[in-house]
Amino acid sequence: MVDLQDRIKSLTSAKESLIIIKDDIADTKGDKSMSGWVIALIVIAAVIVGLFVLTFLVYMFNLDMRLMAFMEKILLNHYDKVERDEHL
Repeated sequence: MVDLQDRIKSLTSAKESLIIIKDDIADTKGDKSMSGWVIALIVIAAVIVGLFVLTFLVYMFNLDMRLMAFMEKILLNHYDKVERDEHL
């Protein structure tokens, strides 16, 4: 019987502490250190910087022409196989 009463007391004290923690979380939930606009601006700036770095790498390593040189072989093989009307 005493053991049951001790368990009930411990459960009620745990419940009270959880209520206190829940109230603390609810109080701090409205406090945001950064507004949504600031986060949106940071994301937009990160995307712009990322795109700049990507295009800079393409320019520095001439990746667009390397891709076209690779694709030229494939396209030439395709167009060599196309039937043509050779009548004049």
